[in-house]
Amino acid sequence: MHRRQFHQATLAALGLPRAAWPQAAAPGGAPPAPAMGTNLSGLEWARPGLRLSLSSAPNLHFTAPRRAEVAYLASQGFKRNRLPMQWELLQPMLFDTPANALARSAIGQPGALHTGYASFISSVLEAHAAVGARCILDLHNYGRYRDFLWQPDGSVRGLTLPADPLLRPYTTDRSQVQERIFALASGATLTQAHFNDVWARIARQWKDHPGLGGYGLMNEPHDLPAPGGIVASSGGEDLRIWPRFAQAAIHTIRGIDGFTPIYVSGNSWNSAMSLATHNPGYPLQGSKLVYEVHLYLDALSNGNAFDFDTEVAKNFSAGFGVGPIHMGTGADRLRLATQWAASKGVRLALTEIGMPIDDPRWQDMFERTLALARAQGVEVYSWMGGSHWPIRNFPINHVPGWYQHKTLEPAVAGPMKAVADIRKATLFDAGPGHSVGGEAVRITVFARGHLAQPLRLSVSSHAGGELSKSQLLIPAGANGEDSFSFTPVPERVSTLSYSADLPPAELPPPRQVYSLADPVAHAQHQLSEAALAILARYRACKWDLADGHTDYLLGRPAQDGQPVRALADSGFGSEPGNAMEMLNWVNLDTALSGPMTVPLMRTLAGRRASDHTAPQCWGFWCKKSLPKPGVQPQPRNRVPFDLDHAHFAVVAISVPDLRRSGVVFEASQAEAAHCAQIRLARGYPQLRFVDVRGQVVQLSSPTRLLAHKPTVITLTSAPGLQRLRLDGEQVASSAATFAPSAFSQLLIGWGFLNHAPVEGFRGHVFGVVTGRGAPSAAELEVLERYLGRSAAVPL
Repeated sequence: MHRRQFHQATLAALGLPRAAWPQAAAPGGAPPAPAMGTNLSGLEWARPGLRLSLSSAPNLHFTAPRRAEVAYLASQGFKRNRLPMQWELLQPMLFDTPANALARSAIGQPGALHTGYASFISSVLEAHAAVGARCILDLHNYGRYRDFLWQPDGSVRGLTLPADPLLRPYTTDRSQVQERIFALASGATLTQAHFNDVWARIARQWKDHPGLGGYGLMNEPHDLPAPGGIVASSGGEDLRIWPRFAQAAIHTIRGIDGFTPIYVSGNSWNSAMSLATHNPGYPLQGSKLVYEVHLYLDALSNGNAFDFDTEVAKNFSAGFGVGPIHMGTGADRLRLATQWAASKGVRLALTEIGMPIDDPRWQDMFERTLALARAQGVEVYSWMGGSHWPIRNFPINHVPGWYQHKTLEPAVAGPMKAVADIRKATLFDAGPGHSVGGEAVRITVFARGHLAQPLRLSVSSHAGGELSKSQLLIPAGANGEDSFSFTPVPERVSTLSYSADLPPAELPPPRQVYSLADPVAHAQHQLSEAALAILARYRACKWDLADGHTDYLLGRPAQDGQPVRALADSGFGSEPGNAMEMLNWVNLDTALSGPMTVPLMRTLAGRRASDHTAPQCWGFWCKKSLPKPGVQPQPRNRVPFDLDHAHFAVVAISVPDLRRSGVVFEASQAEAAHCAQIRLARGYPQLRFVDVRGQVVQLSSPTRLLAHKPTVITLTSAPGLQRLRLDGEQVASSAATFAPSAFSQLLIGWGFLNHAPVEGFRGHVFGVVTGRGAPSAAELEVLERYLGRSAAVPL
């Protein structure tokens, strides 16, 4: 069957009309809700180092969204997404490039689409088609194209071809790279012919694909040349440039594909506030055009500020000028675009908007904006989803996580589901597990998603104690919650359980509250309870490999030999707003994804462990945010400690031979060099600390690990004292004090520093605990014995 016939047959099998207008079903005969989804970001992230360095590795410098992510989004009702693409990666050489034979052999033929990068796009489209969803292809280049400077003989000075075929050629001479930009004047470096060519090739390549939902012509054209100019302007740009480029591309696409919707952006960063005023000649000629706009909720509407009170204090609102943002700001900004669209009889899509998570007032603003979008039939695509590592826990994101052994939906999805009447939600709870002296603890039950009706739950304690209330009511709507307090009976371990007219798997799991005054003494007859009480006291995290799941996207408990991609914190360091999840989101959907591998589940001497022994095994990653004054001073998504804080970590591992080297556990920052690590050096356990001033402290054990013998290694650090313990015995110490050095991530089985992976130790991991504070030697011994039990280490 030919490709076109295959795609048409698949469309029929899925029950999807070709190039159908995006909309979702609505109950009760109401008008259908407009399509809602997310931006599957990641393929466009390589730009900073492109053409200038080796910064073009899949899964490191850019990442295609995983098929599992598309399937998960569809399962939650989000069946239309936007895929940002990078022009230079898709079309490495413009069609009229005067390249010589050597350059062509290194870079590709003029105009040709890059086979590998195109395969990533096809994989994403196929993932959408497989679940009855659609995807918009978005050229995410701002009206620009980064190119080499070509010499008269068709060469590039300093052109270097990497040995790895997955990496792109670059020049060692930084002066030999140019930034082309859309222009109409004579001498333009990026012309309508260039733009028409790439869109003709894209349309021919994917026009019949059942996963295709639209062509997004150009993301956020801005600061284009002034009239008669050919370089970027800092004001006074020629507003006619982009409409003429867009019109030409529409005619080109319609000559190839007369059915698929075309998404038309606008000048001034696609701003919703300037659609009507900064785009001469709009609306353009052509069928099935959708005009796309962007807006964010902060004062400048740029999506780069996330503290509500700081934004209000700026006393400015983009689109309106003097005056603070308020609950209706997002809707007011969108209304400027919807009024124009209504007057012209055209369709509108809000293809970028985000909801910061650190203040509930942002959700109120977001909900009001979505309500207007629903009323006016505006499609909505959140910023941003995807599998690329910098996206994880970005202050505005649509990235699922993992909590209480279930997929944790991002908060932004709740209001989106509510306005689209997608009736899906998942229940979790959160709260402290430590209470001494009769103090009450406060527990909150969360519904992440959208509840169509209020939900009643009952809570009870199996060991007495006092509940402030035994009936909870989660309100209808997005991301509802209810709280209660519990005062336990002293010297008991209380279990709180929930009941409702729901399957047990849909309820939060039973929660323990430890009111033990002396957990160390309690360990003499109940080690597990004592260890968990200590973890609760320090609000510490615990990752037990026996809990490993195949994926954080609707994954299952991992069996021997299966990938392990999700570990929930089964300690006390998490809440739904800050799940201390250990995940692996590397995309291995295609053979061109790179040489990296993921951990596998193994059973060793009856104990469950993750197997990191394969070369280039990328382990588990818990990535969080950093405080940024004036931008996000107090993010909810934070790791438990920084380098200068008192902190501890305990790991239970084994190695297959005596000479393993690499990271076992790391607390660090992905974009910097400072860290705290447990590592091996040719089988010898080490601790390594590096602060922001470059101070390095390294502690080494005099004893090498034995092959196949599980071992417990402990790191403790406090101002003026660091200790390395091996199987419960201190083997090295130092007396350093570190400069304030903020951490934003925790990793198991490998490291990640200065934007690059650090080789893991290539062994097996049974369990890890970590937290802030300075447990006593007796408390550490309890934790070591407890963790050692998971690996059959006699302590």
